[in-house]
Amino acid sequence: MKRIGLLLIFWALILTARAEKIELSPQAEISVLTCSPGPDLYSSFGHTALRIQDSINGRWVDVVYNYGTFEFTDDFYFKFAKGQLDYRLSRSSFGDFQYEYLLTGRGIWEQKLLITPEEKQRLFDLLEENYLPENRTYRYDFFYDNCSTRVRDIIKKAVNNQVNFTYVYPDRSTYREAIQHYLDFHAWSDFGIDVALGLPCDKVMEAEGAMFLPDSLMKELEYATHGNGPLVSKIEEVIPQEYEPEEGDGITPLKLFLVILLVQVALGWFLRKKYRVNLLDRLLLFSIGLVGVLVTFLWFFTDHQATVWNLNILWANPLLLIVAFLPSRFWKKSWWNIYMVGAIIAVVGWPFLPQQMHLAVLPLALSMIWIGVRYLRPHWLGIKPA
Repeated sequence: MKRIGLLLIFWALILTARAEKIELSPQAEISVLTCSPGPDLYSSFGHTALRIQDSINGRWVDVVYNYGTFEFTDDFYFKFAKGQLDYRLSRSSFGDFQYEYLLTGRGIWEQKLLITPEEKQRLFDLLEENYLPENRTYRYDFFYDNCSTRVRDIIKKAVNNQVNFTYVYPDRSTYREAIQHYLDFHAWSDFGIDVALGLPCDKVMEAEGAMFLPDSLMKELEYATHGNGPLVSKIEEVIPQEYEPEEGDGITPLKLFLVILLVQVALGWFLRKKYRVNLLDRLLLFSIGLVGVLVTFLWFFTDHQATVWNLNILWANPLLLIVAFLPSRFWKKSWWNIYMVGAIIAVVGWPFLPQQMHLAVLPLALSMIWIGVRYLRPHWLGIKPA
């Protein structure tokens, strides 16, 4: 109740001061909060927020400005798929903010900004301007405009871009490589995200590009300079991290697709006396056709910048969705020849293509090549044509 009371007091101060500017005291502290990853996919990459502590009009205020707030409505997943998901800046007491992280065992680290009182005031004013109803909502983009990049950008704006990020990464990585560490514990999500993301994610990140990840922003702030000194203080642990992600022992995409490939080859071989399309063939065509529809949808019909020019279309052709329901006598050999070229390029060129594909793609593409060989070149396997 005390936390709620403090927050209500702060809101009252803000509302009564709309006509006059709120002045922070010279002792005001503004810090960057970095939160560790959580068990759910949306929390797998951690979080970033800004904390302000000060005595305003004789009352102590401890408030968090959070750019990572969204409303879970009925059309949430549709908006997310379309790349039209809106996030907003929220404001809460620090006590309420940390409560969720205490419950889930997620850690919070703090870096106090070592900037002048004038710059702190400018940062506070910018946050308040962002919090106006007409400004607080923004179009979320995972790589280029999220809770972490927003914090970086507003700090830079408050200090007139007088920030020098000096940290040098041991290796220059791509956007896809940067998120891989966080997806190692979510095998199916890792596969789905890898299939959904296109060529833009395989370009090497430029300066400040890695700061879309909260951990990377914290690391870069640690080495950043402002004026003649550091931008932030040493990292302080606010809440210890208790939750540690673990790799599951369940069925992974690679394991499942390897089993499907082996069963597919075995069935095709034992039924080789006469070519026939089995149920597994059609299930594969249908499933991979669905993947092709998703790849096509994300490429051409959404606002996502990271899902265009997706080379997974080589093996995940959306037309397979139709072919799956056609009698084999209506399968067009010319179309299958074209598809086989794409699937073979995906397999043979897997280590060399400009887009990094998930390892589990190989058994899927090989399964489709096996179906194509049985249909187009049955004599290679001693199969009598239907």
